[in-house]
Amino acid sequence: MGQWIIVCVGFCVLVVIVIPSIIVRGCGLTTSPPTPPLSSDEDTVKVFVVPSNEIQEMPLEEYIKGVVAAEMPASFGIEALKAQAVAARTFALKKMTAFGGTGCTANPGADVCTDHTHCQAWISQDELRERVGYINYPIYARKIQDAVNSTRGLVTVYQGNLIEACYHAASGGATDNSEEVWSNPLPYLRGVSTEFEAKEPDFRKEFRFTMDDLEKKLDTSLKEQKATTYKVAGKDVQVISTERMDKPIEILAASKAGRVKEIRIGNKVFSGYTLRTLLGLPSTKMTYRVVGNEILIVTTGYGHGVGMSQYGANVMAEAGKSFEEILKHYYQGIEVVSYTE
Repeated sequence: MGQWIIVCVGFCVLVVIVIPSIIVRGCGLTTSPPTPPLSSDEDTVKVFVVPSNEIQEMPLEEYIKGVVAAEMPASFGIEALKAQAVAARTFALKKMTAFGGTGCTANPGADVCTDHTHCQAWISQDELRERVGYINYPIYARKIQDAVNSTRGLVTVYQGNLIEACYHAASGGATDNSEEVWSNPLPYLRGVSTEFEAKEPDFRKEFRFTMDDLEKKLDTSLKEQKATTYKVAGKDVQVISTERMDKPIEILAASKAGRVKEIRIGNKVFSGYTLRTLLGLPSTKMTYRVVGNEILIVTTGYGHGVGMSQYGANVMAEAGKSFEEILKHYYQGIEVVSYTE
C-alpha cells in the first residue's frame, strides 16, 4: 500500500510540476520575458495607468510591448505586430512632452494614459498572461517582444514630421479620409479600399432600439404633431394630435466608404461619431430599418475607420507583405525612419 502511495505522489509531481516546466523550457523561454534595466540614455514615457490611478515611468520600448499586447491579438502575423509596434511608438512619441508633444490632456503630468478611448490601451505582463493563458503566454510574449525589438526606434513620418498614427480594428471594407470622420484633413490619412480590406472580418452586428429607448438615450423626440381635418355638421374641423413621425430616422450625409457623417433621429441631428458614442455602436458604417415600434441598426466594421485597419494589416501579413508595406498602404506618402536619427 505504501508503495502505491509513493507511486501516485511521484506521478502527480511529474504531471503537475516537471512536465510543464520542461514544456516551457523547451520553448527556450522564461515564463516572463525579462525587462531590461533602465539605462541613462534610454527614453522613458510617463504613463497614467487607469486601474491603479497613478503615473508610472517606464522605458519606452517596454511600454510599446504592453501596447501591442493590449491593442492587437498576439495570434496575428509577425509583420502585422511589427506594424502595430511602429504605429504605437509613433503615437507615443507624438504625445511625449520630451519631444514637444502635449502629453495626455486628460491626465496632467502624464505623456499618455492606458484608456484606449483617449490614448492607447496597455497591459502588463501579468495581465497578458491572464489574457492568453499560462501555456500560450511564453509563445505570445516572445512574439510580441520580437515584433517590438526588431522595429526598435522606428516611427512613421510625413515630410519629416511624426504622423497622427491612427488605427482601428476593422474598416468594414474601406478606410476613410480623416476629414470624413474628424474635421482636420491630413494628406497621409487617405481612404484606401483594396482586396486586403475586402478579406478582413466585417464584424456585422445588429442593434434593436425601441422608439422610447432612443428618445431617452438621445434626449430627442420621435413624435410630431399632425393635423387631421374632419367634416362636422358641414364644417371642416381640424384636430391636432401627437403621433410617431413617419420618418423617425434619416441619414443626412455619409462618407465615400459608407460611414455616417450626419444623421437625424427624431427632432435632433447628430454626427456619426456622437451617435456611435451615445448608443455604444462599434462603427459608424451603418444601415437602418424601421420595424414597427423599433429601429434596427446594422453596423459593419469596428472602430473609427481612419488609418491602419488592424485586421486588414493581418490579412496583408498573411499575404506576405512586410510591416513597411502595411504601414505605407494605410498611411499614404509616409516614410519609416529611426527617431534617434
